[in-house]
Parts: sequence; C-alpha cells; structure tokens
Amino acid sequence: MEFVKPAKFTARVSDKYTVSENGRFSYVKFELVLPDRMSFQAGQYVSIMINEEGERRSYSIASTPDDNHGFHVLAEIVDGGKGSEFLKKLQPGDVVEILAPLGRFVVSESTENKLLFVATGSGIVPIYSMINDLLINKHESRQIRLHWGMRFLEDLFWVDNLGRLMEDYPNFVFDIVLSKPVEGWELCSGHVQDCLMRDFSNGELSNWEAYVCGKTEIVTDITNKLVELQMKKENIFHEKFT
Repeated sequence: MEFVKPAKFTARVSDKYTVSENGRFSYVKFELVLPDRMSFQAGQYVSIMINEEGERRSYSIASTPDDNHGFHVLAEIVDGGKGSEFLKKLQPGDVVEILAPLGRFVVSESTENKLLFVATGSGIVPIYSMINDLLINKHESRQIRLHWGMRFLEDLFWVDNLGRLMEDYPNFVFDIVLSKPVEGWELCSGHVQDCLMRDFSNGELSNWEAYVCGKTEIVTDITNKLVELQMKKENIFHEKFT
C-alpha cells in the first residue's frame, strides 16, 4: 500500500461546533488554502501547529478522502491541555499550519477477512472515517462490525449517523458500550472487552481482522482479549492515543 509523503499545508477554519450533549467533544471543519488539495487515506491524521514556538498536536481526520479540498477533526476538549486550549480559541476564518497526511492506520486491501472495529472515546474518529469510506465510497460488501465504548450517555455523538449507515448497509452493525450507564440502559455495559466476550466465542474470529483505536493501555487490553478469542495477532491493527 502506497502512502503519500506528508507536506505542509495552510488551512482555514470553515465551521466549528460541539457534538456531544455535555460539550466535551468539538468538531472543526477546515478548508485547504495552500496547497488547496490533499490526498489521504481514511484513518490517517494531521499535525497542527498550535503556537509560535512550533509545538504541534495530532488529530485524526474524521472526514473521508473524497473531500480532498479540506478535512474535519474531532477532539476531546481537556481543561488545561495545550491542544484543547488552542482548538477552543479557533474561530471560523482563522488559518492554521498543518503537516499531513500522517500515519499508517488504514484498512488493508489485501484480504477477504471480515472487519471488526473497536474504539474507545475519541478513538472512534479514524474508525468513523474508515467505515464511511468503506461503505459509501468503496461499496464494501464484507461484514463490518463496530464496538464503541464510552463512559456516559451524554458523551455520545454520531449515533444517529451510525444508525443510518446500519439501515442503508445491511453488512454493517454497531454496538455502543457504556462503562457508566444510566438506569434502564438496555445495551452493552462495562468494558468493550466484556462485550467482545459476549458476542464472540472462541474460534469465531479466525476469519476476521481488527482495527483498534483508543488510549494505549486500553488498546493493549483489547488486543490481548482478541488474541484470547483466537484472532490472529497479525490480523490486529491499532492506533494508540496518548
């Protein structure tokens, strides 16, 4: 699989809004200025310069590669975080410098395995791009399954979008997992690993490949659980957020 060499771009903020009920997750749309087009693969990320000292922060691309005149990012806003403070101050019309595209967390095109995506928190971002690209742009017919873990109901976003994808594409299903569910929550609760155990018995994952994204320790735990469920380790790909 060939990867485009990363380059410097300038990009202008075209829109910005929160996507979760609690305002914890911010969605920012950028349009490219110079150069005005960028080739990337679903799952890759951009590195944004956040101050005059040249510090950078990396953000996965939430949009899909067919929109090559710009890109979207979604970020968890953490109080006191340099990247978060920078994003909070951004307004439509502001211009940023980025380095892109970066990363090799992309879907393999060389197998016929079924596709399992596992995300926690904002680890959903590159996976959301991957799934949309596979279903809408590439007309993927393989079975695709998503397990997405969050803490609270008010953290959730994109659920309606994922629901429409499931309605439009019978080969796609998704499960939301809450570690701190509200009373009466009828879907899976606990950790994502618990729900993988619920849904896959030993041996069922031998013809699947997995794409896992989240914080480092959680990605490690999920990978170990998938191996325990007899997925081949060479079929597990991951992106670890720090």
